Amino acid sequence: MNLRAKGLHKLAGHAGQAGLVLLVASVSVLLWQPTDMAWWAARLLGVAALLLAAATLFLRPPSGQYPWHRIFGWAALAALAAHIIITTGFQPVFWRWLTPAIPVEIVAGIVALLAFLVVMLVQRSRSLRRQLGPFSSLSVHRTAGYLLIAAACTHIALIAGMTVFAAAALLAGLTFLLIEGFLRERHPFRLAATLALFSGAIAWLAMGSMAETRLASLRQAPIDHARFLHTDHTGLACAGCHHNFVDRTGNENCLTCHKRVSISETTRVDGMFHAFCSDCHRTDKRAGRKFGPIDDCNGCHGRSPSGEAGK
Repeated sequence: MNLRAKGLHKLAGHAGQAGLVLLVASVSVLLWQPTDMAWWAARLLGVAALLLAAATLFLRPPSGQYPWHRIFGWAALAALAAHIIITTGFQPVFWRWLTPAIPVEIVAGIVALLAFLVVMLVQRSRSLRRQLGPFSSLSVHRTAGYLLIAAACTHIALIAGMTVFAAAALLAGLTFLLIEGFLRERHPFRLAATLALFSGAIAWLAMGSMAETRLASLRQAPIDHARFLHTDHTGLACAGCHHNFVDRTGNENCLTCHKRVSISETTRVDGMFHAFCSDCHRTDKRAGRKFGPIDDCNGCHGRSPSGEAGK
């Protein structure tokens, strides 16, 4: 190994270490954020899958040493599988997201899952490795791993409750890990093209030509599909939620105006409401007051029209 290669290898190592530290810092902040008790397990397993997968990428399998790469990889798969099982078990409403209006963060989570399947398929399938060749199969394996990390970070950064500081640290950690990947990959253009396609697809869904199609079904959805109970919020000032309470009558439903949001908006309608409602409930929980659902979808969407939400 020449002097330049040694320097790049050392720089890549420092970048990977910085990325892991930033990821740990960001998810630590996320775990500190209040949530529903039943949601802690899903959240913890989700961030564990991300950190284990990131560590797996950083700890590439050197010959003749203890196989931490493989151990961390299987642990990441187990954590991801448990995260999906718990999420779908606690949230049967999850299947309603699989529509043209599916939130971007859920799309990113599905991409992360598919990328993990590609990682495992290339690693476990001897016939596939023979067809691709040793160097190409290894490149596909690693490229899918970096796509997994990018998609998982996007998924976590966009979920409700992620503070600006935590999201910035998360994306910074992702950036350092990608720098490490580009410095050490033999096929950086394949990695760059894969990440560019993923970023372009997310932008197309969120703000591109597909956004209007996705929002059309959302605008046609029932106005109060969450069955918001005003009787649970009699202690709040109406103007705190209804800005038209000040300038008009205050009788209109929130979504009457908000569902007309333009595709130029960077935040989806449901994302706006999820952040608004869950942040208010988090504030109440921190203050020791009675609070409503935070991350529990069924707490708002799964109740009967006349039922009371669990507190």
